[in-house]
Amino acid sequence: MKPLITLTTDLGIRDFYLASIKGRILTQLPDAQIIDINNSVTQHSVLEAAYVLKNVLRDFPDGTIHIVGVGAGAINDIEHLIIEYRNQFIVTANNGLISLISDEKPTYVGVVNVDPNLEVLTFPARDLYAPIAVHLARGGKAQEITIPLPKPVTSFYLPPTVGDGFIKGTVQYVDAFGNAISNIHKSLIQEVGNGAEFIIGFRQKGFNIKHLSKRYSDVIASERLALYNSAGYLEVAINQGHAANLMGLHMDETVLISFL
Repeated sequence: MKPLITLTTDLGIRDFYLASIKGRILTQLPDAQIIDINNSVTQHSVLEAAYVLKNVLRDFPDGTIHIVGVGAGAINDIEHLIIEYRNQFIVTANNGLISLISDEKPTYVGVVNVDPNLEVLTFPARDLYAPIAVHLARGGKAQEITIPLPKPVTSFYLPPTVGDGFIKGTVQYVDAFGNAISNIHKSLIQEVGNGAEFIIGFRQKGFNIKHLSKRYSDVIASERLALYNSAGYLEVAINQGHAANLMGLHMDETVLISFL
C-alpha cells in the first residue's frame, strides 16, 4: 500500500501554501497518497480542527499520517509533536489538540527535535511536518526524532452541563452547509433523558424544535430541524437553508435541551 498522508489546515485554497506542502512531500516521497481532510478550518481554531480530525480517524487505515497545520505559529514559537494514537500518527503543535481528540491515552507523544540550523521558521506544516511525515511513511520511528512528553498541553474546552431536567451545550462546529453541530452527543441525551421527550431551545427565541428528524428531507424546504449526525452529535439545520446564519447558531452559541 502506498504511504497515506492527510492534511488538515487553515490555509484555504486561495494561496500557494497548500501546494507547497504537497510538493515538499512528493519531492521526497513520489508515491505518497495525499488526502485533504479539510483545509478551510477557521484560522487558528484548534477546536474546529480537532472536531474534524476526531470524526474521520476511524475511517483511515493503520499507519496513516495526519498533518494538522492549525494553531502552530512559527516553528520556534511552540513545541511540535508526533502523537501515536490508535495505530495512526498525528503531527501537530503542542496546542491541546490531542486532548480534544483522544478518548483514550495515546500510545506515544514526543516533542520533535527541531534542527537549530533550519532557516525557514514561519511555515511548520511545510518545513517541519512534511519531512516528519516522509520519515514516518518510510518506516522511521517517532522515537528517533523526538523526546518523550508525558503531559502535552490540555485544552480546557467545557463539555455540556447537565442539570435537573436539562442539558446545556454549545455549537462546536458549523459545516459548509450552515448546519450547526452541538457538543451534545446522542449517548448523553439517552443517559440523562432516559427516553423522555424534550424541547431544543436556543438563545434567540422562537426557534424551538420539538421533534427529532432522521433526515433533512423530513421537513419542507426552509424549515428548521434537528437530528443526530453521522458522528452521533445533535445537529441543527434548515432544509436547503443556512441554520448558522438564519438562527444565529455560530460557534459557541448555546444549545439547550429541556426534558418534559
